[in-house]
Amino acid sequence: MAPHTRETTALVFGCLDHGESDKIITIFSRDLGRVTGIAKGANRSKKRFQNKLELFSHVTLSYNERPHSTLIFIADAELHDSFMKLRRSVDCYIAATLIRETLLMAVTDREGDEGVFALLLWSLQAMDNDQEPLGVTAIFLLRFFDRIGYRPDLTHCRSCEKPFIPGDAFSFQHMTGGLVCSDCCEREGGGCSELSSGTIRLLATVLDEPLERLHRLKFSRQALRQALAMLHRYGRNLFQRDIQSWKALRPMLQ
Repeated sequence: MAPHTRETTALVFGCLDHGESDKIITIFSRDLGRVTGIAKGANRSKKRFQNKLELFSHVTLSYNERPHSTLIFIADAELHDSFMKLRRSVDCYIAATLIRETLLMAVTDREGDEGVFALLLWSLQAMDNDQEPLGVTAIFLLRFFDRIGYRPDLTHCRSCEKPFIPGDAFSFQHMTGGLVCSDCCEREGGGCSELSSGTIRLLATVLDEPLERLHRLKFSRQALRQALAMLHRYGRNLFQRDIQSWKALRPMLQ
C-alpha cells in the first residue's frame, strides 16, 4: 500500500545537497515542529522543487512517512514567500540566521507549536518588509523565551521584591531571569545587564502586546544595545552555550 500523503506549512531552516540529485531539508512546521526531510530528485526538478526550498522560504510541503524512519519524504512543495531580502541584505541575513540558530538549539524534533511558528513567520515577514532587523531580533528573542517557559520577569526585584518604578535603577540578572535593584545587584556580586527605565518599559510592552501590533514598536539605539546584550547573556545562561551568529551581529550595534 502506498504511504498516505500529508501536507504541512513550514519554514525552511536548512538545505543541503545529498548525492547528485537529492536535498536534505530542515524545516520548522506549524504542526510537526522541527523535522528533517529528504526531497528526492530536487536538484533535477524543474517543476516540483525549483527555487522553492531555499533558506528561510515559507512553503507548504506534501510529504509521506515510512515505518522506522525519522525522515519525512517530501513529494512536492508550494512556495508562499521566498523572503528574498533576507538573503540579499547582510544585516537581515545575520539577524534571520541568529533567529534560526536559536530556534534549532532550543526545540526538539516533532514538537509542533502554533505560537512559535506564528512568531517565526512574523519575524521573517517584518524584516522582509523593511523593519529594523535588530529590533525584530530583540522582539523575537524576548517572545520566544516567554513561549518556551522562560519569560523574563520585569515587574520587581527578584531579591528584595521592590517593585519596578520608572526612574529607579534596575538591572537584569541572568541567573534568576528577572530584575534586580541596584542595591541587590551590588550586594550579590553582579552578573547583571544594566537596563534603563525606558528599555525595561519597552521590553515589558513587547511581552504584553498582541503579536500583530509589535511592528509599531521602535527601539532607540540605546534600547537595542541594552536589550540585545541582556538577551544574549540570558540565552547563553539558559542553553549553557553560545550561538555563533552573535559574533556577526555584534558589529551591527556599533
